[in-house]
Amino acid sequence: MHCRFCKTTLTDSFCNLGFTPLSNSYLGAEDLKNKEPFYPLHAYVCRNCLLVQLEEFEPPQQIFNDYAYFSSYSETWLKHAELYTEKMIERFGFNQKSSVVEIASNDGYLLQYFKKKNIPILGIEPAANVAKVAESKEIPTLVKFFWRADGDRASAKKIKKPTCS
Repeated sequence: MHCRFCKTTLTDSFCNLGFTPLSNSYLGAEDLKNKEPFYPLHAYVCRNCLLVQLEEFEPPQQIFNDYAYFSSYSETWLKHAELYTEKMIERFGFNQKSSVVEIASNDGYLLQYFKKKNIPILGIEPAANVAKVAESKEIPTLVKFFWRADGDRASAKKIKKPTCS
């Protein structure tokens, strides 16, 4: 196995949690008679660039096609996001001339607080069903993967200088 970023051979185990089904992959009634697939949850760290990563067994489109987790369901997480926003504005002086881009923005749980402060925002979320909720909150969201391990950097290049709202 090689590092997704720098292609160095991965030899260092970071954490091995055994085998698990895919996150947020719930079984329907029709699936209960079939064996549920399990995958190794074994993370490696690259000696060269220090990226921690799992070996890929399912394409991201399979995992994020109909994603079940919505960040806004957690009141404590929302409170954390609101406090984080306040701290970032204070620390970095974000204002109407700034741009906040969140990769894997889920349902807009974080960006909504920057929006309330009139700071331009852009979400990037691969799960269309989750991004739709963000868009319903008037959080501009690109429904796509930011960058894939196979070298497709088109999304990253496209938003290098984003036009945020």
